[in-house]
Amino acid sequence: MYGSIDNDDSRPPSPTPLVTPLEFKVYKRRWLYLLCICLANLSNSILWINFASIANYAKVYFDVSYGAVNWLSLIFMVVCSIFTLPSTWAIDRFGIRFGILTGVWLNLIGGSFRVISTWGFVSVHGRYPIVFIGQLICSFAQTFTLFLPTKFAFAWFPEHQRTLANSLCFATNFLGVFIGTVTPPLIVPNEHKIPLLLYLTLIPAILAAALSFTVRSSQPPTPSCLAALDVKTPYRLVFKKLITSKSYLILFGTIGIGLSNNNTLSTLLQQIMCPFGYDNIAVGLCIGSFIIFGLIGCIVMGYIADKTRKLEELTKILYSIGVISLMCIGLFIVNEVKSYWLYLIFAIAGLSNAPILPLSLDLSIETTHPVPEATVAGIFMVASQVGSILAIIILPHFTMSPSPHQMSIQKCDIQDGQLGDIRDYSIPVYILAVFSVILVICFICFFHCEYRRQKKDEIEHNAVIVNTEGEPA
Repeated sequence: MYGSIDNDDSRPPSPTPLVTPLEFKVYKRRWLYLLCICLANLSNSILWINFASIANYAKVYFDVSYGAVNWLSLIFMVVCSIFTLPSTWAIDRFGIRFGILTGVWLNLIGGSFRVISTWGFVSVHGRYPIVFIGQLICSFAQTFTLFLPTKFAFAWFPEHQRTLANSLCFATNFLGVFIGTVTPPLIVPNEHKIPLLLYLTLIPAILAAALSFTVRSSQPPTPSCLAALDVKTPYRLVFKKLITSKSYLILFGTIGIGLSNNNTLSTLLQQIMCPFGYDNIAVGLCIGSFIIFGLIGCIVMGYIADKTRKLEELTKILYSIGVISLMCIGLFIVNEVKSYWLYLIFAIAGLSNAPILPLSLDLSIETTHPVPEATVAGIFMVASQVGSILAIIILPHFTMSPSPHQMSIQKCDIQDGQLGDIRDYSIPVYILAVFSVILVICFICFFHCEYRRQKKDEIEHNAVIVNTEGEPA
């Protein structure tokens, strides 16, 4: 990295002495690299979630249980939880370019295995093991693509564009979830169309791999901002730094774990909604409303955060609205309200919940700077992944048998008549609501951001010229 080492790791990074004013350049090719990372996240999120809204058809096609279908997305969370540290260490050690190339090509290989599972020489009982291997490889890819945006935005973008760049990456992640949930019910009217779905979902992975050839370097030739002058905390001191940061621990324990609700709902929503009379199209449109407005929210809130520099205040407002909207979602589903009301409340939930992820990742960097960004983001994301795993495994044990009324209106099983798999998720929904309320109250009351990175940027702001044009790409 650039600059001199700060010997006192316990203090906020000290200003870098300047003999003469510096000119910091940012380079046009940063947008091309950003596009590559965005496309990688788009592709990976499609591959992660595309079975969730057609769980009943996937169950029939692969000849497995609902639990096995859930594991096609759950494996992403398991792998991410276990391999986050090795992957983020590799990104910090070998650079952004290494992370991009590893992520996009693992993603393409995993997507190819998914397609192979549909080929004629594969027996019905052999389909699931092969598609599971594909999902496993894609989940390793996620440990690289998911943790690149925060580090990349810090390295390549000036301080007034960092949050927006980070938010754009996560916006495309949500766009991928949108495509992966809304389009499967439209493409797959029955289980025989699942091979077509797997072929179509391979296309973004191919495009991301092709675009990765344009990435020439991990770091820009010159630093993008003052904070980039700081040498990163040595890896052996990273954990000490994080566990002694009160702000980071609170952020980890409240928002980090709280974000698991989004993954849990995305995975289980079809099984939650179908006993109350909502079909796969309604499920897909609900998640689609969440995602498309979440995408808008990421971009708009990222822009607002960059302009106001009020990350903490904005995150607290959005988190509060998000929890209220998630509570309404649960109440609306169990009371069987009209679908259009669900679309509306899912849109509000997306607009408020989706931006919380990039904003909270920026907050985690602010409270721990100069700890390596990929490692900070990765450990933070582990909280949501572990929370999702526990919720998806534990919550089904609190379900009940459906009532006669629910059995008369359910939209769960059409093909095989195994109605014993249908469960009433009312109690798990209430558990998630209460848990979310506790977390948001703790976050609002106890979290206070130190803004270590912003303070470094502002120390000699008047002495520094930032050239936003840079050299030709």
